[in-house]
Amino acid sequence: TAVAPPAAAPAPVAAPEPPKASEPPVQAAPKPSLPAEPAPANDPPPWAQGEAGGRDEAMAAEMAGPDAAMVPPWEEPARPAAPPERPQGIAIAPAQVQVPPAMVAEPASSVAQGDGVTLDSADTWLQLVAQSELNGPSRQLAAHAAFISFQRGVLKLAVSPGFEYLCSDRSLAALTDALSGPLGIAPRIEIEHGEAEAETLHQRSDRQRGERQQAAETAFMADPNVQVLIQQHGARVVADSIRPIEE
Repeated sequence: TAVAPPAAAPAPVAAPEPPKASEPPVQAAPKPSLPAEPAPANDPPPWAQGEAGGRDEAMAAEMAGPDAAMVPPWEEPARPAAPPERPQGIAIAPAQVQVPPAMVAEPASSVAQGDGVTLDSADTWLQLVAQSELNGPSRQLAAHAAFISFQRGVLKLAVSPGFEYLCSDRSLAALTDALSGPLGIAPRIEIEHGEAEAETLHQRSDRQRGERQQAAETAFMADPNVQVLIQQHGARVVADSIRPIEE
């Protein structure tokens, strides 16, 4: 009988290789840096760049328009609140009667000029005295002197009895100096003692004061409320208690 050959022995298995140690990565050598290229000759110098920058900013602001310069309303500073107004007091009229002011004649044009005045009437004399800068005894003399005439540089005045003491040399000299400006010459003053037909400045002031007082009393008594108090309540007016309101 045939005999089978013996089975072949199994092939030997190779042992696994031990793991290799990882090598560190190799870095590439740095390249040498190249020198910076010089700026081209066409670039403007630094001082010119500043001017160009300013022009660019101005052009940008102009293109932005006026709205760019406006500040937003939320950035405006807060204004302090105005203090509350105080209530105005109500003026109370005084317990006096309103009387129209006395009619005073307007100064004549010759008097207003103050040079070369034509003194030919009592009214012109009163205006000269009222507008003069006299004071003291000389003012009293002029106020109590009535006009008679003024001719050839001679001024004749009349002084009422009882006021002769005002006619001192000093007062006459002061009156002469005060009249020399308006008249254009220094007049020679002659005083006559006695009453004159013309009115003095003192007499005119008394007359106008009396007229204002009479007008005040008439207006007060004509008031309807005053009539009710007198007729229904037996009120009476105290003497000398009514005074005109001086303007």
